[in-house]
Amino acid sequence: MTKSRWIVLFALLAISRNSGAQTPTPSAAPPQTMRVAFWNIQWFPGRHPNASVASERAQIASVHRDIRRINADVIGMEEVRDYDNATIAVSPLTGFKVDVVSDFPPREGQDVGQQVAIASRISPLSAWFETWNPNGPLVPPRGFAFAAYEVAPRHVLLVYAIHLKSNRGEIAEDIAIREESMQQLVAHIHEMNEAYGKLGSVSCVVGGDFNTAPDDPRFADETTTRTLRDNGFLWCWENIPFAQRISLPADKLFPAACFDHIFVRNAKINSARVIETSRRSSDHNAIFAELQL
Repeated sequence: MTKSRWIVLFALLAISRNSGAQTPTPSAAPPQTMRVAFWNIQWFPGRHPNASVASERAQIASVHRDIRRINADVIGMEEVRDYDNATIAVSPLTGFKVDVVSDFPPREGQDVGQQVAIASRISPLSAWFETWNPNGPLVPPRGFAFAAYEVAPRHVLLVYAIHLKSNRGEIAEDIAIREESMQQLVAHIHEMNEAYGKLGSVSCVVGGDFNTAPDDPRFADETTTRTLRDNGFLWCWENIPFAQRISLPADKLFPAACFDHIFVRNAKINSARVIETSRRSSDHNAIFAELQL
């Protein structure tokens, strides 16, 4: 984290100590229960990096129909283009505002980048994004969005939205890049847990498009999700049959997959489910979990 971000973080912590807990809006869930959702919205708006105006309008209309069905307090989004478009995505949701949107550079050969965002009904203590750091030949794309919320007196919820490396390259390199990203994420989580622990108890949610799964035989030796579980995180899809948690339906190139996940620490997962969305909205379904803090 940059020095300026540490200054902002600890200033906010000091303010929170003096001002007390924030009061959730009436539309939010009770403080002990939080509803979180994540959705890869496929190059929103347009579903392609160089979409026509007509394609943008068609996807916006479809996403607005689908997102009304996501009854969450916090929503993480992947593959949004920028802050303005993230705001458009959640505009049908009463009381929602965008807390943070990344500004990752476009990949080679592209004109626009794929961003991650976090939106909510709650005022965050702080929120920002960070890019992954290169490690020798491993250069992970993108990074993460982060927001911290005081959801009850002396109880902070840390939320991370991520979009890890795809499987469109050489598989061994893709896996190594995802594993490197996760090592950096866990290090950041430890830092934030220590910092926000000064306010009381801390729960943590990591969600988004992982492009891997702990029980997918194609990635049997990959440690990306195992690293989270080794650090005390629970997987939202534990003991849920694959057919009930397909977040990426099959297409002509790839089989159906469960690549979108929610991992939580210091919280109980009351329920988790896939919210099936139109293919006019995205190639991914949305995912949802209700948490008991």
